[in-house]
Amino acid sequence: MRSWTSPAVPSLAEAGFGSGPVLRLHDTASGAFAESPAAGSARLYVCGITPYDATHLGHAATFIAFDGIVRMWRDAGLDVTYVQNVTDVDEPLLERAAATSDDWQALAERETQLFRADMESLRVLAPDHYVGAVESIPPIIVMVAALLDSGAAYRLGADVYFDVSADDTFGSVSGYDAARMRALAAERGGDPDRPGKRSPLDCLLWSA
Repeated sequence: MRSWTSPAVPSLAEAGFGSGPVLRLHDTASGAFAESPAAGSARLYVCGITPYDATHLGHAATFIAFDGIVRMWRDAGLDVTYVQNVTDVDEPLLERAAATSDDWQALAERETQLFRADMESLRVLAPDHYVGAVESIPPIIVMVAALLDSGAAYRLGADVYFDVSADDTFGSVSGYDAARMRALAAERGGDPDRPGKRSPLDCLLWSA
């Protein structure tokens, strides 16, 4: 998927100012602050928009925050690989297209283009890889099939779920207990109360 055009950003080193400070981030897994590497490479993945409507100030705050991380890493001399996705097929998008009698693909591209224009106006650096969900379907099919074959995923009706018990470290990054994760899943589009799931926290991998 096509990204947007990044603004020109001068290099601190080339301007004779040396390098920027090392970034410190709160690590939820350890509960403490951790310093980014002072040299080498850094990778960042940011969940992007579901393009069913115009973006808003909340989106701007999110992407400006991650833009600050990318800029600090690059100022510190790190080789940054920044990836962002676009969920250009999803229930909210399909529902909006049906409600407005619009073609869902045309709606997705129109709102994605509006987002690109917003990011350029805000002078947010473009990701190195801007990846759409639709274009990613072929490798997703391969990965879901591999998880089914390994027993780490299972079918429920025509849908496929990931069995979180297959991952001994599940939940360790957030530090939340099962009750907190279940409440957040219900609030944020999950289906913890669906009958037939092995665990309420099992994640939907493939929606028929």
